[in-house]
Amino acid sequence: MILYFTRRFLCKCKFGGGVLLEQLKYIDGISIVDTKGTILFTIKFNPKFHSEIDENAGIIGQNLFSVFPMINETSSTLFQAMRSGTPIFRASQSIVDFNGNKNKTTNISLPIKANGKIIGAIELSKDISVTGQLSTSVVEIDPNSFRVKHLKEKVKPERAFFTLDDIITENEEVLSIKRSVKNMAQGDSPVIIYGETGTGKELFAHAIHNASDRRSKPFITQNCAALPETLIESILFGTKRGGFTGAENNPGLFELADGGTLFLDEINSMPIHLQAKLLRVLEEGYVRRIGDSHLRSVDVRLITATNIHPVQCIKEGILRQDLYYRIGVMMVAIPPLRERKEDIRVLIDYFIGKFNKKLSKKIAHISKDALISLHNHDWPGNIRELENIIEYAMNQVDVCEDTLQVKHMEQQMKLLGLVKSDSEKEMLPLKEEIATLEKERIKEAIVLTEGNVSRAARLLDIPRQTFQAKMKQYKITI
Repeated sequence: MILYFTRRFLCKCKFGGGVLLEQLKYIDGISIVDTKGTILFTIKFNPKFHSEIDENAGIIGQNLFSVFPMINETSSTLFQAMRSGTPIFRASQSIVDFNGNKNKTTNISLPIKANGKIIGAIELSKDISVTGQLSTSVVEIDPNSFRVKHLKEKVKPERAFFTLDDIITENEEVLSIKRSVKNMAQGDSPVIIYGETGTGKELFAHAIHNASDRRSKPFITQNCAALPETLIESILFGTKRGGFTGAENNPGLFELADGGTLFLDEINSMPIHLQAKLLRVLEEGYVRRIGDSHLRSVDVRLITATNIHPVQCIKEGILRQDLYYRIGVMMVAIPPLRERKEDIRVLIDYFIGKFNKKLSKKIAHISKDALISLHNHDWPGNIRELENIIEYAMNQVDVCEDTLQVKHMEQQMKLLGLVKSDSEKEMLPLKEEIATLEKERIKEAIVLTEGNVSRAARLLDIPRQTFQAKMKQYKITI
């Protein structure tokens, strides 16, 4: 399969006026590394290469620079391809492994991407130690084939998929946030979104863009924590050909988002020195690609997000105070699920509908025991955690069943701490046990009656006034 796709690629590449495949005729080896330089796969077809280390078996999992100590990140075509995000062609490269074996090769190095993120590189090599190097030092790519197609795919604008209507809630605070977001979407001021992991920060970013006048323009997203520090600057601001070894003319995220919105998640993970450059771009409205002296004007609305409160980020020194004042013109603080438990039922219903369609199930109900167990959990993973446990449970349901029950999610609930074994239960003084039981029963009654106080009081067979007094005593809100 690897050779099939390799051949398809090579057939589209031109070299010195001839077809590259016709010049190479064959390849002697294939190697794949991740972004750290770990060798994930290697195969050598040339017997001359088989002496590397027990016919390559011993180098899997080792670092590229340990096996080939004479190259480094600057000279390695694999790393050049990952850094620039484009194919690198070198007609002649001398390689010496740690056993002292010397070879001269022609290399074709290509970045490997998944979901728009560079995760490694693949290199095709041909031994030219005997035949001598090929006629030129750079392989040009047919402008009507792979390279143009690659760049078009790379700069293809993304779009926002979610709107305010996709934010499901019955919580008054979140409803108020939605109303506020609808108003703030009309301007161009930067927005910072704060919320714990799993609360739906990106969902709000999508909604802001789709409620704005920029909705028809690009919506570009990037998680700052998902990028190595060596790549984030070039990805944000772009590169100019010749700016560094292997650099090509590539637009950065600011240029790709021109006219639209750029969403930077986990902004607190961005290196401090790059935060200063980001601040300058926001202040001036211009970007300069790495290695370029030319300034490019950009019209971008910036939305950022963090799962740590911005003030705490500043105290910990992971967010510049001056940058915060620039990006925090408007702030959206999303409450965690444990503070909006009235949303648990509506979210469960939504996820059941979603996974009915995805898994071809026909769940129409959730048992009272299962609902109460889910309601009593604190949900440190928030909505994402709830979605995961519903998906897990629905994978356990037989096709003929129509009710989601505790047994379907019991194993996952134990792992998450929703259910404790008898040996884990602690003995409390009788007064505390009674108070705990009373509080739990009141919460359960509220859940089962969907917040109707009168019905909940009748369910527990106590006066409405007593029920309300107990709610106040235990600080239970609806």
